Amino acid sequence: MISLLDKQGAIRMLALVVLLVLGSPFSGFTASPESLAEQIRDRYAAIDSISFTFSQTTGGQIAGRPRTGKGNALFAKTGDKQLMRWNYLVPDPQVVISDGTTISMYFEKLNQMIITSVDKAQADILFSFFTAEEPLNAHFALLPPDTKTDGSPDPQAHLEMLHLQPLDSDTQIKSIILWIDESALIRRIILFDYFDTKTTINVANIEINPLDLSDRQNLDGRFTFTPPEGTEIIRQ
Repeated sequence: MISLLDKQGAIRMLALVVLLVLGSPFSGFTASPESLAEQIRDRYAAIDSISFTFSQTTGGQIAGRPRTGKGNALFAKTGDKQLMRWNYLVPDPQVVISDGTTISMYFEKLNQMIITSVDKAQADILFSFFTAEEPLNAHFALLPPDTKTDGSPDPQAHLEMLHLQPLDSDTQIKSIILWIDESALIRRIILFDYFDTKTTINVANIEINPLDLSDRQNLDGRFTFTPPEGTEIIRQ
């Protein structure tokens, strides 16, 4: 058994990772969904790379008992590529790397590496945030906070919510809730799939533009993973 991610879980996770971006500061906690979405897009368009640490919990009726994980992530955009790396450190080492065309998923416990293509529906969501080429409402319905599902914004933590619902019926994602702080940093992402599996990702230690994108050798090293000798390679 894969301890935290399977193939589909990794793709869903990647669709979320691109949401971990800075928004520009907004005034107060009365911004409309449209205003929040626009501010996130405007700020994100200026970001070349981002890194962060995370903790994740996944659970639900079908998913069984909650599973937890911790790690770090890094992604960058260059003129011709969208680069992403997601490292799980706990409970079992796992590495997920995507260039927007393929996803490589290494599972140490299984001694396997799966290489698969990103399908069109997932790619649209995956890169709509990162490239900032289109407004969020091109791919999502922008809804008020889903307070029945995840409570009201916490005034002490200075967080408010943006609720997104994918417009593409082919995606596995049912809805996404972003928790945004008063500086418009996304601090929490909650994902629901159509089996009502809930994935919560809490983000910390965010660094904006930590990479020198002119250093191609460093970029290649950061976004390349060579599995240990003897690893089973599965291409799908």
